[in-house]
Order: sequence, then C-alpha cells, then structure tokens
Amino acid sequence: MMPQPLHDWYEKAARRPWEDATGPVRVSPHSWFVGQTWVGVILIETKEGLIIIDSGINGQMWQIFEAIRKIGYDPERDVKLCLLSHCHIDHFSGMQLLQHYCHPIVYMSELEKDWPNIPEYHDTDGIDYCLPFTPDRYYDYSRPIELGGMRIQPVLTPGHTPGTTSFFFEDTDDETGKTYTVGLHGGLGMNTMGDKDFPDAASAFAARDAFRAQMLELREKRVDISITNHPINIHMADRIQNDKKDYTPFVDPSVWTQQLDEKLAELDQLEKESKFQR
Repeated sequence: MMPQPLHDWYEKAARRPWEDATGPVRVSPHSWFVGQTWVGVILIETKEGLIIIDSGINGQMWQIFEAIRKIGYDPERDVKLCLLSHCHIDHFSGMQLLQHYCHPIVYMSELEKDWPNIPEYHDTDGIDYCLPFTPDRYYDYSRPIELGGMRIQPVLTPGHTPGTTSFFFEDTDDETGKTYTVGLHGGLGMNTMGDKDFPDAASAFAARDAFRAQMLELREKRVDISITNHPINIHMADRIQNDKKDYTPFVDPSVWTQQLDEKLAELDQLEKESKFQR
C-alpha cells in the first residue's frame, strides 16, 4: 500500500479530525496521546495539573479539549504548561486558541522565536492557517521543567528544524511502583538537511555529520517507553489495544532505537543521492 500523501493527512486532520481519530490513549503511567493516527499531542498528568506537548492544529482543538475532560480534567482550569516541540504549523496552529482558553505557560526554543510570525514558513495550500503566538518562556536546556512532581528534561535535537526539542522524563506506575524512562523525539524528519539548505559541500557535510552524531548519541540512551507527536514514527497504531487505558503495550525499549535507526538509514540514502560528495 502506498503511503498517503502529506496533503491528504493534513486535510483530514484539519478539516475532518473525526476520521482516523485515536481518542485518548494512555501511553505511559501518566501520559496520554490524543489526535489522529498522523498527528496529535501528548497530555502529561501531574499533581498540579496537565502539561501538554504541542498545541495541536486548529481543527483538532475540540478533540483535545474533549480528551482532557474524558481523562478527568477541565481544560480551562487544569492545563498549566505547553511545551512546543518545534515550530511547524501542524504542531502550533491551535496555540492561540489554547492560550486564550486554557492560559498555560508556553515554552519553545529561542532558536525559532521568529518562526510563528513568518506565514510563508507554514504554507498548507489553504488547508490550515498560521496564527502567530507569543511564548512565555524559552527552554533552558541545562535544567528540567518541573510541575507537580514531574520533571521533564528538554534536549535540543536540531535537524527537523533548528530548534527541534526532545523531551525525557521518569514516570512511575502508582500501582506497581515501577519507574520507566519516557522519551519523545521532537521531530525526526530531516527538513533542514537537503541540498537546497546549504550553500556548499562543507556546510552540508558539517550539518549532516552533526545530525548523525546527535542521533548516535541519542541511540545510546535507554528509553523504556517512546511517545510521539506523529504516531507513524513509532508505528504507534499497531500497539493501540481495545483497552486504551492500558499503557503496557508501549513498554518496549527497542522502539526508541528502531525509530533512530530508520532515520539514520534515511540519512545514508540522502547522502548517497546528494550532489555533495566527499
């Protein structure tokens, strides 16, 4: 089966979000995915309210708010923080609505502080529209973000965008007492690694070598549960069970390395086909 074109995925998520909707799916003891099988957000429960990773897109916002209610929270009262993984429109076009309705403290990478205000970066051929927003804070990659006993460590992982940020945290099952390392790679696509992004071979080699080194370093990190804003990255749909409150199908350390290995293979192919050769 041929993969569905990106345009079709986006059109469905923005205009017909009830198609391919997952509903809230628990993916670790205290985190949930909600969205479509193509794109969505992560909700993280803490003792002081919810952390949301990404805001979602405009057409998804009613689903996200409904999911928050389904897992027992009030979106207007309980969404305390929003962490943006990277400044692509499919992860932030709902941000302005989220800010006005939920009033979270919004974090993003300072490397992309101007991106929300450059509409041409976010052209979706009329499917969605860019609503600029202003963050409250920028990531300090030397320290975790804390709320209600949850400590989330942001890690700069450029390549998809200059400020792509990944997140890692420890999550303990209240019943079993078992603790898992949970990781979300903020953006695996190599959108800034193409030939068009570099003026010459030296800059291309430097950027691609840095990307490869970063991926190999991340590969050495043990991650018990991989979560995602794009389910296809971890083949998440294959793991969703009828009981969507059961996170245990997502406990699999091999998933973290598998998604990185797939991206490293893509980098190999990109370099093989590049006009820049060593």
